[in-house]
Amino acid sequence: MVVVNIITTYNEAENIKEMLTALKKVGLRNKKYKFLTLVVDDKSPDGTGTIVQEFMEKDERVYLLSGDKKGLGEAMIRGLNYAIKKLKAGIVIPNEADFAFDPNYITPSLRKIEEGYDVIVGSRHVREGNTQGWTFIRRINHWVANTVFATWVAGVTQIHDHNGEFRVVRVKGILDNMDFTNFPRGFGFFCYWLFKMTQKTNRVYELPITYKFRTKGESKVSFNPKYLRIYLHDVWEYISLSFKIRLEKSKISL
Repeated sequence: MVVVNIITTYNEAENIKEMLTALKKVGLRNKKYKFLTLVVDDKSPDGTGTIVQEFMEKDERVYLLSGDKKGLGEAMIRGLNYAIKKLKAGIVIPNEADFAFDPNYITPSLRKIEEGYDVIVGSRHVREGNTQGWTFIRRINHWVANTVFATWVAGVTQIHDHNGEFRVVRVKGILDNMDFTNFPRGFGFFCYWLFKMTQKTNRVYELPITYKFRTKGESKVSFNPKYLRIYLHDVWEYISLSFKIRLEKSKISL
C-alpha cells in the first residue's frame, strides 16, 4: 500500500531537509508500505523548494508540488488531490515541517490503521497528550479555537483535538469520494476536514502526542506584521466555519 506523507511548507528551509531525512528513516522501519513524501510548497522565498529539489535527485520517493500562497487549506487540498489521484495513495499523512509533531508517531498510527481504524488524529488532549514550549498567548489562542469554537459552537464532540495537522487517514471509503471544493482555504481546513470525516466513519482514534513548539524557523500563527492580514482572515474564516458546521449538523439531525 502506498503511504504519502504530505508536508506543507512556506519558508521552512531550516527544517525541510531534516524532516525529509526523518521520514525516510520511518519508511525504512515500515517496509510493508511504499513510503512517498509530497512537499507542497507555496513558492517559499527562502529556497525551501530548491532544497527539496536537491533532495529529490538522491531520493526518487520525494515529490515537490509548487504553487502560489493562498492559505494552508488551499495547499492541503492541492496536496491531497495530487496524492490520491497521481500518487495513488492508500493512506495519507499530513504533517508540519517543523517537528512540532514527531514523525515517529507515524509507526504506532499505522498499527492502528491495521487494527481497523480509518482516521488517526494526533491529539494533545487525551491521556498523555500535551504541549511543550507554548507561550501563554498561544495556549489561549488554541483553547479559544479548539474548545470554544470547534467544540462548543460547532458541536464536534467526537474528537478532542480539532486543529492539529498530523493525521493518518485511510483513502478508501473516506477520501476517495470526498469533495474538497467548498472547504476552507485557511487553517480552518483541518477542523472542517475532521468534521467531514466523522460523518463518514466512527472508527477514529486519538493518539496521544506531545506537540513541541518549533526551535527553527518562524511560526506563521503569530502577530508578526508580515502574516497579520492572513492570520486575521483565517481567524474570521474559522469563526464563520464553526457556525457553518453547527448548521450542517442541525440539518443532518432533522
